[in-house]
Amino acid sequence: MIIQTAPVTGARPGPAANDARPLYLAPVADTYVSLDGPALCVSREEHAPQLFPLVRLARVVSATSIGWSTEALLACAERGISIVFMDEQGRITARLTGHPGVNDDLYQRLCEFLLLPQAAGMYGYWLRNYRRRAAQWAGLKIGIDAACRDPVQGRTQIERLAKRFAGETAAVQTRQWLRALAFAWMQAHLQDLGIGAGQPLGQIGQPALARDLTEVLAWYLEPARLGWLRSRQLAARRTAQALQPPTQREVVQVFEGRAVRLAERGREITGTLHRWLIHET
Repeated sequence: MIIQTAPVTGARPGPAANDARPLYLAPVADTYVSLDGPALCVSREEHAPQLFPLVRLARVVSATSIGWSTEALLACAERGISIVFMDEQGRITARLTGHPGVNDDLYQRLCEFLLLPQAAGMYGYWLRNYRRRAAQWAGLKIGIDAACRDPVQGRTQIERLAKRFAGETAAVQTRQWLRALAFAWMQAHLQDLGIGAGQPLGQIGQPALARDLTEVLAWYLEPARLGWLRSRQLAARRTAQALQPPTQREVVQVFEGRAVRLAERGREITGTLHRWLIHET
């Protein structure tokens, strides 16, 4: 379990909004999450229970192997704390969204926009352009040839490098883990912007904003992922030791090391979308 060390800015209102932090629950055997008054209680066999006050939590990323009480899930939903459940391969298997934040300008603009008959095509065009922009940025940072910085060729080049540094399995896992963590951040951010439980756009409606915007946001993690995988490979060579598979804890540390800058990128994405919606409606 890891609590990030930097406060989350722009968090939902509350007495400790400026000190809200994400909670990551690793797949440790016999772990159970229950509710203990105003806090989540994380217990494991032969270990003292750990308490995490709900007012201090920004979001939760939980392994699917961890048990949760209904009371704990409902308490998170009522307080607007989103939960993403992730398996050991980094796949998102379930998610919980709570009450939306009070700032619902983006939601209202999006609802107006979706009434347009051509909305799906217009949104798709905007999303493809922004994805291309993010892919070009990542390609430039990584050093990919300018002609190969589009999303398709850029992805091929990035995964080829990742496999060279860490092997095929680790390349796929680290990409999926980081994407799942980015998805958890984006879902919580959209919830703060008024898209949460009780609204179709906060669940499985169209467009699936959390999924779509995470595809853009994840590009900004690729230079960090490749740099980290390369440094692990070089360290193993220097010590003449076998390269060990990366752990989820390491991936979380990579993500949290870029959390502040990534949050800026995420807010930039939703801010650009909001301005575009204002222009189109």
